[in-house]
Amino acid sequence: MNRSKHLLCLRDWDTNCVLETIGIAIRLKNEVRNGTYSERLKGKTIGMFFEKNSLRTIVTFQVGIFQLGGMPVFLNPDSIGKREDVKDVARCLSRWVDGLVVRCFEQSLVEQLAEYGNIPVINALTDDSHPCQALAFGQTCVEHFGDDLKGKTVAFIGDGNNVANSVMNLCAKLGMNFTLACPKGYELKKEVINVCSPIFEKMGTKYRTFNDPKEAVKDADILYSDVWVSMGQEDQKKSKREHFLPFQINDELLALAPKHCKVTHCLPAHRGEEITDSVMENMQINLSYEEAENRLHAQKAVLCKLLH
Repeated sequence: MNRSKHLLCLRDWDTNCVLETIGIAIRLKNEVRNGTYSERLKGKTIGMFFEKNSLRTIVTFQVGIFQLGGMPVFLNPDSIGKREDVKDVARCLSRWVDGLVVRCFEQSLVEQLAEYGNIPVINALTDDSHPCQALAFGQTCVEHFGDDLKGKTVAFIGDGNNVANSVMNLCAKLGMNFTLACPKGYELKKEVINVCSPIFEKMGTKYRTFNDPKEAVKDADILYSDVWVSMGQEDQKKSKREHFLPFQINDELLALAPKHCKVTHCLPAHRGEEITDSVMENMQINLSYEEAENRLHAQKAVLCKLLH
């Protein structure tokens, strides 16, 4: 399987591929703002399988496919992995649709669909990875900090989860420093760090982990936040809240960061938990809604790149 023909996780794409996709996203965004729409997907159909709940992902993919002249085809949540073997589903879908967008729990499902089918598969979120979110974040960074992001520092405050995984991969490839601030025991997996460490070293940048958020924000250009409890982990909510409350992004923590520091959240935000209402409502520093807007254009760019 040629992994570069899919977007299964961001570690599969090199720096040039990531930068090219971000560039396409910015051009597509400008097209929309100028009232012009390309038809790069005219006549193409994109299967959409959503095992997990969604607002931003399902809306932005559906709107994006429409804007590019294609048609989304929604698959029943029980249609993959339950009624028949994934191999058979992948081979049948490959004869009907031109691409497949998958939001599910297990990373192994998107891997199998890519292995046994012959159409591009796009990971729209798994428990391990969220590459589309990271690309939208990369686009947001370019729009605010310029084309050269080398040396900028992203401080991810919270759990070493799927979003942290993908954002770290993005930072490594774009020459940005990545800092994770989390309670002990919630760090990124060693195998994830081991993949990125040589890239950080090659780029002359660094990966750091702190168990004290105050230390993590001192040199940050942007703080990244995500929910403490991901979908499917609801039984951990009480215990996680106790561990993570000191890692809330609030006005006091922001005061310790450089004055130019921005904040973003991949959303949905649980105000009063991982981030306060006052920070979310501070539009001078909060880039969350711009990143959400960029999900539309970054995902369109992925579709254009893989289904050209």
